[in-house]
Amino acid sequence: MRHTCARVLAVVAFAGLLSYPATIHTQGLPSQAKYKGLTYGEWTAVWWQTALTPSTEAERQAWFNGGVLGEKNRTLFMAPPVLPEGSPTVTIPVTIPPGTSLFFPIITVECSEAEAFPFHGDGETELRACANGLLDLVSDPYAEIDGRPVKDPSTYRVDSPLFRYGPLPEDSFLGLPPGTQSDSVGAGYFLLLRPLSVGEHRISVRTNVPAFGIAVDAEFIINVEPPRGR
Repeated sequence: MRHTCARVLAVVAFAGLLSYPATIHTQGLPSQAKYKGLTYGEWTAVWWQTALTPSTEAERQAWFNGGVLGEKNRTLFMAPPVLPEGSPTVTIPVTIPPGTSLFFPIITVECSEAEAFPFHGDGETELRACANGLLDLVSDPYAEIDGRPVKDPSTYRVDSPLFRYGPLPEDSFLGLPPGTQSDSVGAGYFLLLRPLSVGEHRISVRTNVPAFGIAVDAEFIINVEPPRGR
């Protein structure tokens, strides 16, 4: 049986932030805005497609332990671990090159035609209702960047367009046969950071899912390396 904690992934409000140490904006881009040519929802779809098809063992383990799930267009896809309620805060160190964007899902979930209840839907309408219905169970999403809370993280809720994932690798956490492909819809609260300044940055995320007895409580310590040759 699929591990529930691995299915409901932690995410953090989708916020378009300017590079530090310039003025820190804790509000996100408008929901209709695009970043690198993609909307909020399109980034969510790519995040799920990337997360479900890890290319390395490190990316696969990041799904369970927190860390980097993959990359597209110099944007790293991140995830904090989802653990039983009451678990201690997890600290996750990550070193990245300069000029790298970060995309975090405080929490996210997807439903597909290939999965069983409660992650199953037939057709886009059912899939969207399924994903958003599960996301409705999330309470108190919170994100903090370098000590400053993201304002109104609940306003960064988004769902994806219909997308197709797969072929799934062996030992996929979905518990489906290798090679499986399926239509899906994802929903979540997302944080998108434009490239941060060189040095250390701390990003904290928290949320609870009482119906499943799980929670997110993680702090990413992001070390942005200086450009080579300096």
